Amino acid sequence: MLRAIIFDLDGVLVKFSLDSRKIKEEVVEFLESNGVPHGVLGVTMPFSKIRETAAEQLRTAGRDEAEIKGIMAEAEEILIRHEIDAALKADLLPNVKEALEKIASHGIRLGLFTYNNSRAANLALSKNGIEKFFSAVIARDSVERAKPNPIHLRTVIDRLGVAREEAIVVGDSEMDIKPSKELGVRVIGITTGIKTAEELESYGPDFIVDDIRQVLEIAGIR
Repeated sequence: MLRAIIFDLDGVLVKFSLDSRKIKEEVVEFLESNGVPHGVLGVTMPFSKIRETAAEQLRTAGRDEAEIKGIMAEAEEILIRHEIDAALKADLLPNVKEALEKIASHGIRLGLFTYNNSRAANLALSKNGIEKFFSAVIARDSVERAKPNPIHLRTVIDRLGVAREEAIVVGDSEMDIKPSKELGVRVIGITTGIKTAEELESYGPDFIVDDIRQVLEIAGIR
């Protein structure tokens, strides 16, 4: 029995206008100016890998943990600033509000797990009038390890109070599909975000859809 649907945010519910490469360049420049050797970090790295590698390099250089924590917090603020700016401009993707209303009307709990920070996530939800639908909103700063680490998704499931087999995830990237498969949670790949159907297929989701209304069909909601 389906009791919960868990969504990613950007590319699934709303559209964020974020230039990830530009933001990474800014973060890398800041970290290099604070002691990370040039050339170690790259804009092709995920943000999580940039943070992890930078912290390791600073430890190797003999910086104390308090100093490293401060540097990493400042780097995080660069990303947060850009995310909040994007959240202020984020618009709903087609058919999202109607789909969420219908899901909620059937007593199915809604959760959100997003790599955005919690301030930006909640701002994007409230700006577009959909925050009321969600029983659990878990952003990257709400967990010890963010997705694709399965801890992130497991935290949402636990917060919703459902079993893994009672939930289904809707996401637009490997970061959503990978942890779902690791936990044995059914997952729908949706093409409204950053990946094509062919790219999503390579990650092995249970379903691939082009429109959020197709999620209702899979969930048996009419």
